[in-house]
Formats: sequence, structure tokens, C-alpha cells
Amino acid sequence: MEWVTVQHLDLRHAGGRRGASARPMQPHAAAFRASQAIVAVAIGTHVVEFDALTGSKIASLDLGARVVRMAYSPTTSHIVIAILEIP
Repeated sequence: MEWVTVQHLDLRHAGGRRGASARPMQPHAAAFRASQAIVAVAIGTHVVEFDALTGSKIASLDLGARVVRMAYSPTTSHIVIAILEIP
């Protein structure tokens, strides 16, 4: 698949912080899906999946722990996520 364009992804509200003191959190991990124009981005304890062509948010999940690494399976639509849990 060749991507002709990729939209700017608005990550301002993806990290879960709200209010006047809220500031954008920086993404620290990303995974691209090989079979579709989809990108998953880790922001804090959240994983947000976007349509890379339109910039639309597809799904969001709060894992409750910081994401270390992510990768999509090359043969299925599953994503593997490694998290860091500190007791």
C-alpha cells in the first residue's frame, strides 16, 4: 500500500488531562498497520488508533500503565502492546 498523504493527528485530548492546566502530552510509541492506513499512538497510559488518511480517531483505550512498545501483527488486525507496570 502506498500512502499519498497523511493527515495531522490532533493528540491534544488523547492523554486524558482536562482543564486549564491541561497541556498536550507527547506520544512516545507508534505502530503502523501494514494492510490499512491506520496508526496507533501511545500517549501516557492511553493507546489511540487513527485513520492515517483522514486523521479521524477510530478507537481509544486506557491501559492504566505506560506503553513501552507496540506492533501490529503482520497477518491479522491484532496489535501487541508491551506495558511497564511498577508495583
